[in-house]
Amino acid sequence: MQYKWLKTERRTLHFLAITGLSAVALLMPSTAAAQAEVPVAAFDSIELHDGAKVILRYGQIHRVTLIKGSLDYTSVSVDDGGRLIINKCKGRCPRGYELEIEIVTSDIASISVNDGGTIQSQGDFPRRAEIKAGVSQGGTIDIRSMLVDSVKASVEQGGSILTTPQIALFASIEQGGNISYWGEPRVESSVKNGGDITKHN
Repeated sequence: MQYKWLKTERRTLHFLAITGLSAVALLMPSTAAAQAEVPVAAFDSIELHDGAKVILRYGQIHRVTLIKGSLDYTSVSVDDGGRLIINKCKGRCPRGYELEIEIVTSDIASISVNDGGTIQSQGDFPRRAEIKAGVSQGGTIDIRSMLVDSVKASVEQGGSILTTPQIALFASIEQGGNISYWGEPRVESSVKNGGDITKHN
């Protein structure tokens, strides 16, 4: 009798363990689409919303790759003006949901971050005449690896921009934030209600 009771208890514990693992799996964010290329139309600007990590690289063929995250929760689209728009959460996201995207493009004229997140350029880019960078309500744009003659940088209500203008920097901050630059560009600046424009060696 005792032997049969022990076998029954083992089966019960085994069933409970499997059930518990299944419940945990259901609660975890979906990553089925991770490391997947997202088909998009051509674009020349990027707009990021709600916090994510975006790596920007140069390449002749436009490509957007989901490194971490899922299109079940995230939306990636290009509007009629050629603007790549990334919304981390198109509805509700699971707790702890993380989004990481790699973008490859041959041309970029404008970059913006809204409500948190980071866009960072990596690797070499061909020299370009101008780029616009804007952060609103938190987030970071780091385009130090991009060789740009003239940079128009604006921060509103917190956030930071890091850049290396070759000729000119037009920097604007309103209600807090920071714009950091390297090199010896001509600087035209405006700061309202707090914020810092900082030169680094």
